[in-house]
Amino acid sequence: GGGWMGLSMPAEYGGQDLPHTLNSVMQEFVSSANLALGMYPGLTQGAMAALLVHGSEEQKRTYLPKMVEGTWTGTMNLTEPHCGTDLGLLKTKAVPNGDGSYSLTGTKIFISAGEHDLSENIVHLVIARIEGAPAGTKGISLFVVPKFLIGPDGTIGARNGVSCGAIEHKMGIHGNATCVMNYDGATGWLVGEA
Repeated sequence: GGGWMGLSMPAEYGGQDLPHTLNSVMQEFVSSANLALGMYPGLTQGAMAALLVHGSEEQKRTYLPKMVEGTWTGTMNLTEPHCGTDLGLLKTKAVPNGDGSYSLTGTKIFISAGEHDLSENIVHLVIARIEGAPAGTKGISLFVVPKFLIGPDGTIGARNGVSCGAIEHKMGIHGNATCVMNYDGATGWLVGEA
């Protein structure tokens, strides 16, 4: 990562605490050079920002240092085949496991950087409806769902129940693995409040 991923991230997570404006300049250079490749760090920075603002202290300690150093990448999983941008219609469900985690089941589409071997782990941020939550956008919650589960000592463990169902083709960014992502009882943790 050369420190570029963490320009504006707090030093406590390995960042450089520099102004976000400087990070925006760096992102412009990367996007101008190769947008498809630049989406990998760009999406990771978006996921880091969401975790920094809304994640628990444990989630920040678990995910941010590895994402800041570029060892792990991140995504955002929103769109589903049946609802496009009307996210109030989403069907991906989250069922509490009784131990603070949730079991997520559903399909997401157009997930850029969804599956690849450019990093040791992929930290997916996934929107889903907790079983029994109200319909529409008010019932949507955000979850962190890693490709590989993380052990208590921070080491990478077993493969989670998330997989790539297909590679999709977004015009102009064929160098980015844009995927159909299938969540089949994947273990995830609520980010922020339900």
